[in-house]
Amino acid sequence: MSESSESFQKDLDQLISLFKKMKEKSMEDKFSHIDPVFTQNIDFIIKNYEMVKNNIPVEMLQRMGFPFQTMLHQFIDQLKEELGEDVVPVKPDSEPSSKLALNHDEDILKIDQLLKKPGLTEEEINVLLDERNRLLNN
Repeated sequence: MSESSESFQKDLDQLISLFKKMKEKSMEDKFSHIDPVFTQNIDFIIKNYEMVKNNIPVEMLQRMGFPFQTMLHQFIDQLKEELGEDVVPVKPDSEPSSKLALNHDEDILKIDQLLKKPGLTEEEINVLLDERNRLLNN
């Protein structure tokens, strides 16, 4: 599995983990506004993901592409904020900061290349620019 596919898989795992926390917290007063049908849908997503997570084809993850993963990051950050979790992702201690900076630089270059492609929708451009800004500020 390529590094980007592995990263995508980790993002999906993190999203499902946040869904689980949201479901647990849906019983609290703070989250009483969450519709029970929505909670059932989250249950459905969690159960289905658990069944298929090891069978997701690498090609599918690659086809989803960087813009989708960027949206996924934004969704994860928003869920973390709503659940009262630390929005800044915790980096593993084993990864040196220079490597992280290099990865940020590489991601920014990828975003710059994607922004040069014709035919992007305004929404796709906004997502890419938001992710670029997030990387620059980290």
